[in-house]
Amino acid sequence: MSTPMRLFLTGATGFIGSHVLLAALNAGYEVVAMRRSAHSSATIPLPKEPTWWEGDLNSLEASQLEGIDAIIHTAAAGVSPKRASWSDLLQTNVCGSIRLLESASVAGIRRCVFVGTCHEYGNSALRYKAIPPDAPLEPLNEYGASKAACYQLTRTFASIHELEFFYGRIFFAYGEGQYSHNFWPSLQRAAILGEDLRMTSGRQIGDFIPAETVAVHLLAACTRSDIIPGSPYVVNIGTGIPQSLLAFAEAEWKRLAAKSSLVPSSIPDRKDQIYHMVPDIKGLFPPTPHYT
Repeated sequence: MSTPMRLFLTGATGFIGSHVLLAALNAGYEVVAMRRSAHSSATIPLPKEPTWWEGDLNSLEASQLEGIDAIIHTAAAGVSPKRASWSDLLQTNVCGSIRLLESASVAGIRRCVFVGTCHEYGNSALRYKAIPPDAPLEPLNEYGASKAACYQLTRTFASIHELEFFYGRIFFAYGEGQYSHNFWPSLQRAAILGEDLRMTSGRQIGDFIPAETVAVHLLAACTRSDIIPGSPYVVNIGTGIPQSLLAFAEAEWKRLAAKSSLVPSSIPDRKDQIYHMVPDIKGLFPPTPHYT
């Protein structure tokens, strides 16, 4: 009987991290999950508790990663619509990420799966019908800038130290356990309560992906065979199916059997809104079947 893979998961009490934690536990993996305190918990129900490690990225030591086979790093500060100071963005998204890779390298861990964001692309999206993973990074907000800086530093570190480094930029993830002020939880709440949903024009085109699917891709990255030591593997994580925010909202409104109404254009669009941000998902799926 083979020994189950042992994962170290950061951001395990966040939205994406909670879904990764659930998927990993359901797959039979042994998970050491990072949280800041004993009062923190996953945002969705779990079949059982992982082994919790309490602390933050900048206090992590290599000894705490003993026996770990792979790392999945989802922790981040400043995920929209939450805000973080420039100092917090630097300490968590940049310094903390480097500290994690340094500790992994010392501990002898080779496979490191890091989560990025489509907001790293920023203005670069204006030049592509589908943004390739090697598009220039031209972020428009502080969160995107901090993640772009994280990518540049961790990619270089992984190359120098010959780590097996997977970097996946998530597009527009949604689902249970998401922060209540994000779009999809607001839509779900309005549908359940029978309230109208005020929203922007909805004409922005994106790629809306369930958090459960994101988790499947990140978990598969821990075992896929095409990641070469010292050659960072970068992909976009999306469905490959672009649609407008309004079309997405209408489909979810129908699925939830909402009795009230969507009210597009009742809220102004953001001044820095990019109206077409769609990923090229080439390379997202591994060469051998990992998906069921």
